[in-house]
Amino acid sequence: MSGYQYLDVKLKLRDPDSVTLTPVFFFGCIHSSLASIFGEIGGQTTLDIVKFSSSQKRSILRVPENFLERVRIAIALIGYYQDVPCHFQVLSTSRKPLDFEDSPEEFVAFN
Repeated sequence: MSGYQYLDVKLKLRDPDSVTLTPVFFFGCIHSSLASIFGEIGGQTTLDIVKFSSSQKRSILRVPENFLERVRIAIALIGYYQDVPCHFQVLSTSRKPLDFEDSPEEFVAFN
């Protein structure tokens, strides 16, 4: 069984004030892109949000290594978030868990 890769992903929006940025919508946008490009994705293609910051519009994702390329492709091809033009940027990728840089802001962690 393969290990995991961690991705630090940032969402850049044309009009950030017109969307609701939550971990569920963030995840749903990526999941929809995966499904539209690669078809139905099964249980073997787990994608988890480890951390999320709505103020920084960033998330740390955990992805199985054998699914990493598909996730990166799906993220790169997203053009809209809640009908607002956008693009997602992968800031970094690592085999070790990533974290946001030190900040006084509160972050939500998911498991």
